[in-house]
Amino acid sequence: MTPRGGHLLVADYGSGTVRAVPLGPDGGFAGEPVVARGHGTGPVTDRQEGPHAHMAVTAPDGLVLAADLGADLIRAFRPTDGGLSLAGETPVPAGCGPRHLVFHPSGHVYVITELAGTVLVLRPVGGPENGYAALELVGDSPALADPDVDLAQCAAIKLGADGRFLYTSTRGADVVTAHRIVADGARLEPVADVPSGGAWPRDLHVDGEWLHAANERSGTIATFRIGADGVPVPSGEPVEVPSPVCVVPAL
Repeated sequence: MTPRGGHLLVADYGSGTVRAVPLGPDGGFAGEPVVARGHGTGPVTDRQEGPHAHMAVTAPDGLVLAADLGADLIRAFRPTDGGLSLAGETPVPAGCGPRHLVFHPSGHVYVITELAGTVLVLRPVGGPENGYAALELVGDSPALADPDVDLAQCAAIKLGADGRFLYTSTRGADVVTAHRIVADGARLEPVADVPSGGAWPRDLHVDGEWLHAANERSGTIATFRIGADGVPVPSGEPVEVPSPVCVVPAL
């Protein structure tokens, strides 16, 4: 879920839809949601039998980008008075399962893939000034620094506060990985895999020099201080929270 202006954006994994729920001045729901339906399949039978929208977020140009894990697509929607209209679709490598994405100040888009264990690097066709409706793949990078670690299921992706590092989490391996951002944002270098402080790190949140990892299966949120080298260092004992799956800043 992502608030955007007068709407709440919701990616529905089960149906593959993206919904824009109208919000009133007080932040409450103010009408029926507008639904943008997904389509397509992928080659992985257990999670790509149909569209599975996993994230919807507002791009720097105001478009809404949705990562569809089931169809191997990044979809772009243009918000209108009536809801959402399709502005473009970008296919990504078959079977990779795009899950979450973040935007870099350089204009590049980084996408964590749940099924392939990679981070894709995309950029707007013609440059950011042309908007994010059409993207092109310019490279990819392993989601883990250690090539011998079982990838299991990649999950979260978050940008460091100063834009020099990227952070991802991998469930099963139960690590948070720091990636150095180089070549003006066009390339990633995995630096280090750090134990997530629990089991099944499903989400991350970066707050300045601090990083928090939500470990769903161990029921803990672990806190790290990000060092000058970009590598998270554990800080204190993990906090017990029943099955945490998402961390967001308090308003």
